[in-house]
Amino acid sequence: MVITELNPKGQFENWDKKKLKEIKEKKFDNKIGNILFENNELILSEIALKPKERLPFRLHQRDCSCTSFTDGLLISRNINGQIALLRIEKAKCFYWTSNNGEMINDLENIGENTVIIKILEMKP
Repeated sequence: MVITELNPKGQFENWDKKKLKEIKEKKFDNKIGNILFENNELILSEIALKPKERLPFRLHQRDCSCTSFTDGLLISRNINGQIALLRIEKAKCFYWTSNNGEMINDLENIGENTVIIKILEMKP
């Protein structure tokens, strides 16, 4: 995964007002994608986003391992103001850290392909 910062932390001047309102409402889900399997030790989820689809802001509570099943181009907005462009490649794995439950972000597919990512979260 290649990450390119588009907007630095603390800068909200160019943000869409609807997304700022979403942050102010603080209705963050803690589920990452659709749960495929869950037991006492782990959660296996899937994110499938068609072009122009978006997952709303959600709270990341655990570190996770992710595997991309497609190539894709995504935008992720963090509630700290940072906006990043994510370029993912099919069959590549990457690790995402939750920063001790402090990460709240959205995810939007801005590419031409449906993006499919499997996520494995280890429970404490």
